[in-house]
Amino acid sequence: MNKFYMELDNRDNGLSVLLTIAKNEGIQNLYKRLGNYDMSKFIDLTALDTGNVWSIIDEFPSEEMDAVFIISDIQINEKLLDNARNIADIDFKNNRYYLQSGVQESGILEKYKMLNINVKQKSKSYELEIVESLLREHDKNNEVISTLEREKQQLQMTGSRADDDDLEKRYLDLMEKYKQSLSRLEQLRSSKLGKMQVAYWNRKRGY
Repeated sequence: MNKFYMELDNRDNGLSVLLTIAKNEGIQNLYKRLGNYDMSKFIDLTALDTGNVWSIIDEFPSEEMDAVFIISDIQINEKLLDNARNIADIDFKNNRYYLQSGVQESGILEKYKMLNINVKQKSKSYELEIVESLLREHDKNNEVISTLEREKQQLQMTGSRADDDDLEKRYLDLMEKYKQSLSRLEQLRSSKLGKMQVAYWNRKRGY
């Protein structure tokens, strides 16, 4: 569903208006309504597929009003941006690309390339954090399982049954979580990035 949202200041005066488009229907009517707002205009297209995103951008009446399109990094590439003639500027913030409507500037494609490099680096850093987190989880699970195994052995040696059933349940639950964690870790380890991070983490631990 297509919706309008307004940002207000502390006196309830309008600062900006945001149009979120979830369906490529009645777009020109939406643009007409958007043009009635005398404030900064934003159009969020992140809910759409890539084809509809650029169809809507191409149909925008940039000669009548200014607006900023908000899209995700998977909805843009060099070819799509180069073919668009009504995008004047581009920026990346809050994990989204912001495209300013207007006559395309000559350096916009180069600016996108530089922004895209930074986006990819941030994505790789995030993936490394995931691998490192799973490695920590792996180590922690090993320590807890070892503790539970020692407790179970002690109970068996003393012949006590008071906490044996509870301990066995805890042990089985943890083993299941451990297997899940190990499975996720192995999937990441199979990737080139994962192998690099595992090697790095092992060096940090002195292995």
